[in-house]
Amino acid sequence: MKCKAYLTIYLALSLTVMLSVVMVLLMGVKKNTIRMEEELALNTAGWSALAEYHQELFRQYDLFFIDTSYGSGFPEIEALGEHVKDYANKNLQDTGLMEGRLTAIEIREAEVAADHGGQVLKRQIAEYEENYFGIEALEELFSAYDFAEKDQVSEKELIRMRDNNEERLAKEPPPVKKETRKRYNLKTGETTTYEVEEEVPIVNPASSVNELRHKGILNLVVEDTSGISGSGISPDQYLSGRNDILQGNGILTEREEGRNALTDLKEDILLQAYIFQKYGYYGMEKENAALDYQVEYLLAGKSSDVENLKAVVNKLLLFREAANAAYLYGDTAKRAEISAMAASVAAVAIAPYLQPMLETSILFAWAYIESIQDVKLLLAGGKVPILKSASDWQTGLSSILNFSGGAINKNTSKGLDYGQYLSMFLMTKKENELLFSMMDVMEMDIRKTAFNENFRMDGCVSGFQAVTEFEDDSGNCSFIRTYYY
Repeated sequence: MKCKAYLTIYLALSLTVMLSVVMVLLMGVKKNTIRMEEELALNTAGWSALAEYHQELFRQYDLFFIDTSYGSGFPEIEALGEHVKDYANKNLQDTGLMEGRLTAIEIREAEVAADHGGQVLKRQIAEYEENYFGIEALEELFSAYDFAEKDQVSEKELIRMRDNNEERLAKEPPPVKKETRKRYNLKTGETTTYEVEEEVPIVNPASSVNELRHKGILNLVVEDTSGISGSGISPDQYLSGRNDILQGNGILTEREEGRNALTDLKEDILLQAYIFQKYGYYGMEKENAALDYQVEYLLAGKSSDVENLKAVVNKLLLFREAANAAYLYGDTAKRAEISAMAASVAAVAIAPYLQPMLETSILFAWAYIESIQDVKLLLAGGKVPILKSASDWQTGLSSILNFSGGAINKNTSKGLDYGQYLSMFLMTKKENELLFSMMDVMEMDIRKTAFNENFRMDGCVSGFQAVTEFEDDSGNCSFIRTYYY
């Protein structure tokens, strides 16, 4: 009996210890279960918040961004945190297993589209284009990207030469012609001789073309100006014209790994491809857009389609004039024509010393007239090579005397089309200005749709880090989680 008593006491003591261990384990299981439930609720809430991407932005531009204004027109990154919090607490209520709730949330490192001069936007565009094209198509795109680097034209140097020559020619005093004349005196009957000096005007054959440079040009390069878009906008209503731009914390640090110069080059190429997929331009207008000539807006940033088209046409004329002048300098036959015309003008003016300057003036005038025909051809859907050959040349030297436009040869198959020239000009634009202009156009188009009248790209988030604190029966716990498209 005594032995049984010892055993009973031993078992009683052992069971107490075992029950204590079991209770500790149960408390641990409960705590871990609550933590797992809270973490799962948070993850579900984070991805649910990302699922609230702006549908119209996705439909038109294939971009995933959360509009943190949620249709109100007043974007706040904190509003995103409230959405995550609501989703998490609803998820915890639905389980009904343990008492737990998300009590505090802070959004850190939010990626806003306009951060770092638009680099967040550029990153997502590159990811979209990479998936859109596929590997083989990307290789072809990369190989075709260097077309603008071939046949380089020293545009600034040639135009500077033209302007300096015109300035020198304008400063030249008119030649003076001396004539010997006779005078008869009726009273004395004597005849005397005397010398008369007379200024000889210089009739520069290029003068009418030089005047043409300062006049409206659209009526010369567009066959039917009545078809030019009359749309316009107020630039200060859009991202690049606003002062109150919402900023996040930039690109999430964990997404920066593995970037290099090749990555930047690839993104530049893909950005160009994206622009010509999603944005309209003259001859390839986008339907239901605020501006018809959107790529021209990216280049010029003017408030109307007319002004944007005019600015791009003038830029294109300048580029083509330099390229055509470079060709004329190397074409001996055409140089001989130019020399003959300049020599005849100099001879009439009795100023052979002016011939070299007249030759340069005539050469650039001819190059400009050819450029007008080039731009006219481009806007009509044709192609023009950067540097021409004799077979590509369209105008005769006599056209500089009284040019009023002329027929163009549309049967051209070599060279660059209008869109490719636009692409070449886009490469020279500062990247942050280009990306902000792209977001301007996105805002314009999205605002034309229902319930998006106040849409702002700087209120759009593509990724965020959430620092959270939960409260439950077992105490408090915190999680840091990152979510992005």
